[in-house]
Amino acid sequence: MSSGSCKVAALGSPEGPPRRHGESHDHSVSIAERATAAQMTLQTPSIKVRASRALRVREVFGTAFPMDPPSPAGWRFGADFFVMGASCRMPAVVRPATPQISTFQRVSSDLRRRPEDTSTLVGAGDASIPAHDESGRQAGTTVGGAVDRFGTELRSLYEAAGEPTLSRLVRLGLDQVPPLRISDSTLSAWLKAGHVPGPGTKERYFLVLVAHLNRLAAKRGHATRPEGAWAALLKTAREERSARRGGRPRTAAGSTGSDRHEAPQTVSVVDRVPPRPVTFVGRDDSLDNLLARLAPQDTAFPSSVVTLVSGMGGVGKTTLAVEAAHRARDLGWFTGGTFFVDMRGYSGDGADLGPVNAATLLLRHLGTAEGDIPPDGDDILALWRARADQLAGHGRPLLVVLDNVSSAGQILPLIPARPHHRIVVTSRHILASVPGRHIDLSELSRSSSAQILDQTLRIARPEDSRIADAPEHAERIGDLCGGLPLAVQIVAAILRTEPHRPLVGVVEELADTRSRLDGLAYEDVDTLGNPMAVRAAFDLSYRRLAPADARAFRLLALAPGADFSMETAGVLLSATPLETRQIVRRLVGAHLLAGQVPERWMMHDLIRLYAQEKAEEPQHGEEVRESLERILLHLQQSSREADRRIRWRAGFPESERFASSSEAWDWFDAEHRTLMAAVATAYGAGFDRLSVSLAMNMVGCFEQRAHMDWRDIFDTAEKAAGRIADPRLDVEVLGNIGVLYGTAHQPERALSFLSRAIGLIEELGGHPSEASVLNSIAGALMELGKLQEALSTMQLAMAVFRKEGNKQGEGMMHHNIASLFLRNGTPERALEHLERDLAICGEFGDRAGEGGTLNTLGSVYFELCRYEEAAAAFRKGLAVAREFRDLVLEGHCLKNLANTCAELAQFDEAFALYEEALEVQRAQGDRFREGETLINLGLTHHQLNGRAQAVDCFREAIDAFEEAGVQDAAHTAREWLRNALADTPGDTP
Repeated sequence: MSSGSCKVAALGSPEGPPRRHGESHDHSVSIAERATAAQMTLQTPSIKVRASRALRVREVFGTAFPMDPPSPAGWRFGADFFVMGASCRMPAVVRPATPQISTFQRVSSDLRRRPEDTSTLVGAGDASIPAHDESGRQAGTTVGGAVDRFGTELRSLYEAAGEPTLSRLVRLGLDQVPPLRISDSTLSAWLKAGHVPGPGTKERYFLVLVAHLNRLAAKRGHATRPEGAWAALLKTAREERSARRGGRPRTAAGSTGSDRHEAPQTVSVVDRVPPRPVTFVGRDDSLDNLLARLAPQDTAFPSSVVTLVSGMGGVGKTTLAVEAAHRARDLGWFTGGTFFVDMRGYSGDGADLGPVNAATLLLRHLGTAEGDIPPDGDDILALWRARADQLAGHGRPLLVVLDNVSSAGQILPLIPARPHHRIVVTSRHILASVPGRHIDLSELSRSSSAQILDQTLRIARPEDSRIADAPEHAERIGDLCGGLPLAVQIVAAILRTEPHRPLVGVVEELADTRSRLDGLAYEDVDTLGNPMAVRAAFDLSYRRLAPADARAFRLLALAPGADFSMETAGVLLSATPLETRQIVRRLVGAHLLAGQVPERWMMHDLIRLYAQEKAEEPQHGEEVRESLERILLHLQQSSREADRRIRWRAGFPESERFASSSEAWDWFDAEHRTLMAAVATAYGAGFDRLSVSLAMNMVGCFEQRAHMDWRDIFDTAEKAAGRIADPRLDVEVLGNIGVLYGTAHQPERALSFLSRAIGLIEELGGHPSEASVLNSIAGALMELGKLQEALSTMQLAMAVFRKEGNKQGEGMMHHNIASLFLRNGTPERALEHLERDLAICGEFGDRAGEGGTLNTLGSVYFELCRYEEAAAAFRKGLAVAREFRDLVLEGHCLKNLANTCAELAQFDEAFALYEEALEVQRAQGDRFREGETLINLGLTHHQLNGRAQAVDCFREAIDAFEEAGVQDAAHTAREWLRNALADTPGDTP
C-alpha cells in the first residue's frame, strides 16, 4: 500500500506555490549550515516489505518511494471523353470519316490552341467520332457488341491464364459432381467472337471455367473480374443474341413501348472504354458504396441521380469512378450508354469544360447530327435533357462520369430531369451545393499501399518479390507516401525501372522531408495523360485558390504538431474567429485541410510539405516569420496560464484565462502535442527562450500524464538553454528534468541532473530554486532507500524555506518528513508533522495541498490499524483530487481506500475501488502505480481463495513493472506469483 505521498518542491513559478525553480529569496544556506543542519536522526533506518493480516502490502516495495506531486497548360494528354458500353444510334447521319488514332496518341496541337472548337473533339481514348452509314450504324461495326465483347473478354482471360490445353479444360468439367460434359469444339467456339453458352449444363460449366481461369490468371499476376460480372456479361450477350434472332429486348419496368418516339438503337463501342485500373486495392467499401448508388433504383428521388466522389489530388477518385463504371456496365445497368467526360476543372489554363461544351459532346456521342445541334447554349442544354428524357422513357438509362469538376456550375445544368440516369462526379472540392450523395475518399492503409506496390511490380516481372521479401519496408513506403495512391504508383514506377534496387534505399530517400516531394516524381504520364508527380498534382489545387486562401494555406502549414485548433489558426492568420472559420471551411472544401475530430484540423503529410515549400518562397519570408513568432508567443502565454491554474494555491495570483483547473486540463489535453512540437519548432527557428519556456510550462502536465514522453522535449530545451548560456536558466532546466525523472521512478537519473543543478547553485552562491532542488534530491534519496541522507536533505530544504519566509514551502517539508517516517515504519512520528502541514494549508486556504496531506494521513491511520479514520481521510483526499483533476492523487486515494475497505471486510466496494484506481492509472499512463494496484488486487483475491484471479493480477503486474523499468518491483511480483501458483495445481509461472 502506498504510504502517503511526498510533495515535490517548487521548481519555479514566482506566481504559484513552491513547485518549480524561480522563487526569489534573499539568502541561501551556506555549506557550513548544511553540514550542521541535521538534528533529527532515524531510529529505524531499515525498510522491509510488510503485509497486514490480510496479506496486503502497504508500500509493496521497500525501494519504491512515492514521489507524488501536489499534485500542366493546354489540352491534356489522352482523352477528354470516353464512351463505354453501348451508345445510342440516332437518325441517319452521313459524315466524313475521321481517321482513328491511338488511345495513347496526343491530340493535335490545333486542338490545344482552340479548346472552344468542339467540332473535332475526339472521343474515347482519343478515338475520333466514327463515321455513320445511311442506316445510322457506325461504319465497320455490327450490331453485336455484347456477343463480340463476350468472346473477346473470354479469350483475354484464357490468354491471361496461360492458355491451358482444351483437353485439360474438358477434364475440368468431368471432375465436377455431377460431371459437366463439354466438347473441345464447343470451347473453341466460345473463344471466338459470336458464340455464347446456352442455359443449363453449358452455363454451369461456363461459370466453373471462368472461376478456374480466374485462379490461374491471378497466380500469373493478372487482374481478374468477379464471377458475378461474368454472369452478367453472359446474360447481356444472350439477350442481344435473342434480339438478333427476332426477339425484342425487354424495356425497363413501367415502359410500355408506346412512347411517341422510338427508342434509340445501340451499337458497340467497346474499344472506347478507358483503361481499367491495372490494380484496384483497398477501395472495396467505397466501390460497394458507389455501386449501391448507381444501381437502377430510387427513381422517385431525383437526389439519387448524382453521386459526388471527392478527395485530395492523387487520392484515386478517377480510378474509383472508372472501375465502378466498368462494373456497372458489366452488370448491364446502363443500356443507354456509359460516358466519361473530363471537365478539366483543374487544368489551370482557363480551359475548364463548361456545361454547354460537355452537353455538345454528349449529344454527338449519342449520335446527334451536327446540323441538329442548335447554336445557342441554352438550346443545347435543353436538347441534352430532352434526349436523356427520351432514353429514360424507353428504359435506356445512361451513366455519365464527369471527372475533374471544380465547381457546381460546371455540372448542375447537365443533371437530367428524370431520375433513371446516373451521374458520377469527381472533384477535389466537396461541392456541397450539388444535390446528391457524397463519397469522401481517404488515403489507403499501409497494407493496401504495399499490395499495390507488389501487384504493380509483379505485373511487370512476376518474379519480382521485393515487396514480399521486405513487407516492413513496403509498409513504411506506404507511410511515407501518406497512403496517397498517386505517390505509391510513382514509387512503383521507379522500382519497375530499377529492378535491383532494394526497398530500404527508397525508404531512406523518402524519409528526408526536405526532398520527399522531389523523390515522388517520375518522368512520364499516366494512362490519362496526368504527370506522375505529387507536386504537380498539388499545383493544380493551389493555383485555384484565391489570394487570401493561398496565404492561409501557406501560414497554416506553420502550425506546430499534427493538427491545430481554430484558435491556433486565427493566431497564425491574424484573423477574427469568423474570418478564420470561413477560410478554414474553404480549404476543407478544397481537400487541402481535413477535420479529424471536432474543432481540430490537419493537413495530409505530403500537402503540408508542399505548403511549407510555398511558405519558404523568398517573397513570403517576412510574413512567415512574423506568423511563426506570433503563434509561439501565444502558445507560451497560454501554457503558462494553464500551468498556473493547475498549480494554483490560495494566496497566489489566479490565471487570467482559465477559470478552473478542469478548464486548464481540457486545454492541456487538447494542445499538449502542439506544445511539444512547438518546443522543437521554436528551437529550430532560433527562438531559444521561447523553446525553454514552453518546456518548463509543461512540467506539471507531464507529472500528471505519465504516458507523455517528455525526454525529447527537455533534450531540446537543454540545448536551447545551452545556446543562451545563462547558468541560472540551466539550474531551472536541470532541476525540472530531475523532477520528471523522479516522477518516472528513475531516482538515479534524477540525482544525476539534480546534482548538476545544485553544483551550479553553489557556484552562483545561491538560486531561487535551491530549496526546491534540495527537496527533489531528498525524494530521490528516499526512493533509493537512503533515508538518513534524505532526512538531512529535507532539513536543509526546510531551513531555506524558513529563511525565505515561505511558510507554504515549510508546510510541504513537514508533509514530506511525515512521509519519510511512514516509510520507515514509525507512523506515530508522522502525525505531528501532518498536523502542522494541515494547519498551514488551512491558514492559506490551500485545498489542493490539503488533498495530498489527507491521503498521507489516511496511510498513517491505516498503519495504526485505525481503519475507519483512514477511510474517512482517503475519501476526503479523493474528493479534493477530483476537484482539481489530480490523477496521481486520485489513483493513490482510490487504491488506498480499496485496501482499507478490504481490511474492513467491505470486499464488494474494495474490488470496485481497485478497478477505478486501475482505470485512472491507465489513463495517466503510470505503469508503475498500475502494477502496485494490481498487486494489492491480487492479494485480496488470494485472501478470498480467488487464486486464478490472483495469478492473473500478479502476471499483469509483472508486465507493468517491466514496462516501467522497475525490475526490483517485477521481482517482488514474481514472488507473489510463485506463492499463488503453489496453491493452484496444474498452473505454471
